[in-house]
Amino acid sequence: MSTLTVVVPAYNEAKRIAACLEHLVNQTRTIDQIIVVDNSSTDETGEIVDEFVSAHENVTRVVESQPGVIHARRRGFDLATSDLIAKTDADSRVREDWAERIVSFFDSDLGRDYAGLTGLVLCWDGPAPGFQRKLLTWNLGRLKDGGQIGSLNGINYVIKRTVWTQVRGTLQTNPDSWEDLDLGLALSESNFKMYFDPRVHVDTSCRQLRHSPWKNRFYISGGVRTAARRGNKRAVKALKIERPFRFASFTVMWLMFRPWDPEKGNWRPHRLLTRLPRERALVTEARS
Repeated sequence: MSTLTVVVPAYNEAKRIAACLEHLVNQTRTIDQIIVVDNSSTDETGEIVDEFVSAHENVTRVVESQPGVIHARRRGFDLATSDLIAKTDADSRVREDWAERIVSFFDSDLGRDYAGLTGLVLCWDGPAPGFQRKLLTWNLGRLKDGGQIGSLNGINYVIKRTVWTQVRGTLQTNPDSWEDLDLGLALSESNFKMYFDPRVHVDTSCRQLRHSPWKNRFYISGGVRTAARRGNKRAVKALKIERPFRFASFTVMWLMFRPWDPEKGNWRPHRLLTRLPRERALVTEARS
């Protein structure tokens, strides 16, 4: 049976990291190694993680001083010792059978032919999970039941460690790149295959989707930048065609998530007209 390491980059996630780790340590199949990469947090993130380190021998905290999820991801992946390396975010909550499904896939006859695996991502602090699922899967077509895919979702993906060592040197370090797309393109360019399984499920926070598409415009355009830097003209063309649809999708999600009050569990339409300070920078923005 394959072994599994999960890497969790974290920067000032004191409000959410405990829930993330609770879901990781309470799996139907024990995760062999959980590495939290503390990206030089200035809040209580480190202390909270250390409590899990003391209670669970498979949990480790390391510090990465170079800011940005790309550097934190790289540090964690380089330290991973398992056959498989997964990544999720500190504000995310994996389903209880997440690790079991990952290992079962790669140990199956089908999974042996694939270098990467990704899955479905919904929002745990948003409304209407059924509608969320339809919105996020409307363009999957034949993939609604799983199948080969061309990239990875940064909140929910796994690759083989042997593959990581082969492609890591080709990956970008620009903070305004999409690290998951960059990795997915690197795999494709090296003729490695990736698989999408909607049953490999992670719930994340919709906090960034509560900001308007205009305020998220730099992030939304990150795919084109990422592909252009790789010199992948085919991907650039496809992402430029996709970009208006991505803006439309972000608009629908903003209209759904911004008025939603997660604490009271109801919609408050006036929230669309009130200022919302960004809780933290987007992954494509340099940290101030």
